[in-house]
Amino acid sequence: MFRFTPEMGQRLRKLRLREGMTQQDPAALMGRQGKGNHQLLGRVELGKAPYPSLGACRASFSDIADLLNACTMQPTVVEQRGYKRVRSLTGKLPASGAKAVERYDHHVTRAKRKPEPVRRRLAPARAYAQAQEKQRQLSRLVEAEIASAHLGSVSPEAVWPRVYARKLWRVLGRTSSADSDRLKRRLKLEELERWTAEVGIESLPVRALLRDRITALVDERTTRT
Repeated sequence: MFRFTPEMGQRLRKLRLREGMTQQDPAALMGRQGKGNHQLLGRVELGKAPYPSLGACRASFSDIADLLNACTMQPTVVEQRGYKRVRSLTGKLPASGAKAVERYDHHVTRAKRKPEPVRRRLAPARAYAQAQEKQRQLSRLVEAEIASAHLGSVSPEAVWPRVYARKLWRVLGRTSSADSDRLKRRLKLEELERWTAEVGIESLPVRALLRDRITALVDERTTRT
């Protein structure tokens, strides 16, 4: 008859702690959510429950290997808590932006060999969500200025201002106004100005408006950060 030894109990406790679970967490997963039911797991971990019910039905581990494998492939309790907190960050984003943040979080989480604490895991997800929101603000800003200039949303004259806005956003986002980065930013902006002359939009009023509005938006983001 199978006997659950104290050594197995110690291993079970080690695995539970590694996953950041309390005794109540696996008890709830076992369907034992009543008061005091977590004490059953405590007895197993101490080796005081030597004969699990598995032996009573004459089953072997091979009989439930597929179920065990399926269970171990599920997100851990810590990961599930993280997914829930990440979803709470996406409340103000559209459906596409929220999905992008969740996909990003899942990708980062799966790349980690060990589950991270929820607080540490939220930091990159929050930054990604903020970036998604800023992209929405940029898009609204650009489309509003193009509409105000009566360029037509699908006209060729509206294409280059959109491209300019994205290029300017990247330059300002990747460089700062600090002394160590000021020269790099100035050179990049000068290069961008030459590009506007090449495509023939350097004199468009909408380009100057976009430059001022996007610069103010980036400066506001930097100040809050």
